[in-house]
Amino acid sequence: MHVALINEGTYPYVLGGVSTWCDQLVRGLTDVSWHLVTVVGTASMTPALTVPDNVASLTAVPIWDRPRASRRRSIRAAARMCAGMLGDSPEHLAVFREGLRELALPKLADLRSSCARCRTGLATCPRHGLIGRHPLYGLPLAELLLEAWQAAGSTGARPLPPLTLHDADQAAVLIEHAVRPLAAVLPPVDLCHANANGLSSLVAMATKWRFGVPFLMTEHGVYLRERYLSVGDQSAGVKVALLRFHRALARLAYAEADLITPVSGFNQRWEERHGADPEKITVIPNGVDPDRFPPLTAEPATPTISWVGRIDPLKDLPTLIRALTVVRGQVPDARLHLAGPVPQGNADYARMCHDLVAELGLTDAVTFAGPVSSSREAFEAGHVAALSSISEGMPYTIVEAMMCERATVSTDVGGVAEMVGDAGVVVPPRDPVAFGNACAELLRDRKLRHDLARRGRQRALDRFTLQRCLDAYQERYKLLIGSAS
Repeated sequence: MHVALINEGTYPYVLGGVSTWCDQLVRGLTDVSWHLVTVVGTASMTPALTVPDNVASLTAVPIWDRPRASRRRSIRAAARMCAGMLGDSPEHLAVFREGLRELALPKLADLRSSCARCRTGLATCPRHGLIGRHPLYGLPLAELLLEAWQAAGSTGARPLPPLTLHDADQAAVLIEHAVRPLAAVLPPVDLCHANANGLSSLVAMATKWRFGVPFLMTEHGVYLRERYLSVGDQSAGVKVALLRFHRALARLAYAEADLITPVSGFNQRWEERHGADPEKITVIPNGVDPDRFPPLTAEPATPTISWVGRIDPLKDLPTLIRALTVVRGQVPDARLHLAGPVPQGNADYARMCHDLVAELGLTDAVTFAGPVSSSREAFEAGHVAALSSISEGMPYTIVEAMMCERATVSTDVGGVAEMVGDAGVVVPPRDPVAFGNACAELLRDRKLRHDLARRGRQRALDRFTLQRCLDAYQERYKLLIGSAS
């Protein structure tokens, strides 16, 4: 079977997190011929991972490169997209769908312009990514957005904030780039598997509309919730425009997907709240290989909290750093071991974390260890594994810590609580006092720490093995492909 695995900015261009899941899936399902499709910032990005031999193609879909060609697309379709995204009703969603679908379908007539570099005859070629015309390029999108805004404001529905021409220009640029994946054309495949909502699912929907290819969506985190958390410092009008676009896109993807496989019940509740049919949802938790994460049998001499992940605002390292001051009030020699890379664009955030460590007088107590070859290496450096995130799906680091037989302290976000159960400590997010007190208790109480560690490993073995995860996806692939044939 031929499966397109579609993601946004992860596999195989970055390490860890969702990329780990993708790599496990690709390497684990050896009878699948994989076509990797990655939405990236620019085509100059280079893969960080070597893909296995069962990967037939890798297509990059850049959204910030300058378009190589232009042609005025359907103004009617773009106007429908703008009008539909601003409303709350099923009728508005239908209008939004009509607009996006009309923008996607005519692309078939345009995809015969050849790639200037390899002459494939496709607007998207596996080596050079999205190179053809973009759905909204050349349209007066800001004007269409303003018209839709004014029309929505006159209907008596929930009031929208003012939208200036400058706001409309800003929002139009961001929406135009976000819609660019709609132009991606994939090699012939039996199934599209998007590993997130949003831009990844946009590629899958376009392929379904064009060729009738089934569409499976996996959600690791809740894409829409993360857009709310990361909207930035724009004006109220720009924020609302962007969030309305992403909300409409997320709801449409839930409606269009043939099967939705969230990693947790938390994600499932979000999906159902935004219109996903419960009959189409099957929770498939992430899994890890027990052989790669055998129990750790020794602990370091100095009481240490370990953390591993990417240095990213969603991981909320300031809460963890501040929690260390609470811990040291009860365990004076306690240390914090932070392991993980700084992704491109996060240098300022990493610098802020270093500055906070210095400001709190913790320079000698905090280690920034950088990337590690395995999370097990980071867990070995501590007595307790910590997760202080403000948003998660089903974080690998906690499952891996449980499998390594390390006690965990985590924030109650996403599917963390249902994953940990009674085999770890869960505290509210953004609460350094609660986090610090929980860590201090485990550092002081060896019996409790070891009891939680043993229960955590058993829970991971019972529920979260890699083979269980792979078998579940293999079964769903056969089901969807069989029903489409």
